[in-house]
Amino acid sequence: MSRQQALNQDTLRAHNIGVVLSVVLRSPDPISRADIARATGMTKAAISIIVSDLIERKILVEGKPQQLMTTGKPSSPLEFADGQWLGLGVQVHTDGYGFLLQDFNGNVVDSQWVSSLDEELDAQLDSADVDAVLGRLEEMIAPVVAKWTKKRRHVIGGALALPGMITGDGVLINAPNLGWSNVALLEKPLVKKYALTPVNEANAAAIAQISGYAVAARTGVQGQDGVSESMLPPDASFLFLSTDVGIGGAYVSQGKLVAGDDGLAGEIGHVSVQMDGPLCRCGRYGCMEMYAGRRAVLESCESCASGEAEGRASAHFVNAEDSYDALVRMMEEKPEKTRAVMRSASRAMASAIVSAMNIVDITRVVVGGFWTRFGSAWLEQLREDVVSQLHAEHAERVEILFAPMDDHAGLHGAAEWGLRHVIDDVAQYVL
Repeated sequence: MSRQQALNQDTLRAHNIGVVLSVVLRSPDPISRADIARATGMTKAAISIIVSDLIERKILVEGKPQQLMTTGKPSSPLEFADGQWLGLGVQVHTDGYGFLLQDFNGNVVDSQWVSSLDEELDAQLDSADVDAVLGRLEEMIAPVVAKWTKKRRHVIGGALALPGMITGDGVLINAPNLGWSNVALLEKPLVKKYALTPVNEANAAAIAQISGYAVAARTGVQGQDGVSESMLPPDASFLFLSTDVGIGGAYVSQGKLVAGDDGLAGEIGHVSVQMDGPLCRCGRYGCMEMYAGRRAVLESCESCASGEAEGRASAHFVNAEDSYDALVRMMEEKPEKTRAVMRSASRAMASAIVSAMNIVDITRVVVGGFWTRFGSAWLEQLREDVVSQLHAEHAERVEILFAPMDDHAGLHGAAEWGLRHVIDDVAQYVL
């Protein structure tokens, strides 16, 4: 056999393994070898060889035999092995920073999160030094990765999720709410050591909502009020809003993240909803996050309560929970003025959402982060604000929902970024 023939065979083998893994990943029900053969068009013999190899490499395991069909003998369902292949997700957020290790079944085997309130050194992340924060993360991660590597687990570098504009070649253009700009992230020791991909946190959080992206489709999550919620289907299309101090966004089409030519797609928080509006930290005027971002809402409510031109929320409320508690208190003390601020925020958000819907022809919007605390009544009001600005035929199909995965979604998505490498690049990670 010539070298070229061997390469072609290896390429075909890697492709077929990736196809099999994708089928298992996306299947909402237990799946057998015969099911995979039917789904892929491969022979049962070929599937048997591939599956045996994946079991030997501890990617898949066989479950207890089940009667998956009405006739014939019981089949052994195939599942991803628990805790063997781990994606590393890392995030720096306005409320803190941390990491987690997650497997293909969505199990988090290790994690650590440092709140911006936990350490005096990090009390103000909006002015923290980038190298100091990334250096601290490296110190946190190193012993954990060493521990799991020693246990012969496969740790795959995922993503470093940040609340800012990041180009496709890893340059953080601006993260105004962290005070960071023009950072060549690929040169940072943390990113190099663990082969992390720098990504916008909203992009990472968006893929965490998709069932079967890099976590088995059968994995459930606890949603609002502890009720189990379904993840979005593998081929879902939606606009994702990550709401906090800033407002991030991501666009997913047919289950795939749309990053744009330079990796900057989705910056919905910096869509201007009022051309002569307040100056944003990004340098432009009237950005949506200046009306609907957590800091902006609190400052507006404080100014209403105090009668001052500007509030000082950014100095007093540095995490989301305190911010929510403060708004509830203001709602009790100054209900009319606080509600007016909240309505203004909802309308600004709706205006930006409608613009995005009209441009990309999408009808599903998923909201994660701070605004999910305000419950279904607020969500319905947002939907009404959106629908009122759309053509009737478009409005009928509008679906606005809270993110099914909202607890540290950016971290989970960053870990899935790594796990997805195993599916998409079998030759590098498996063979």
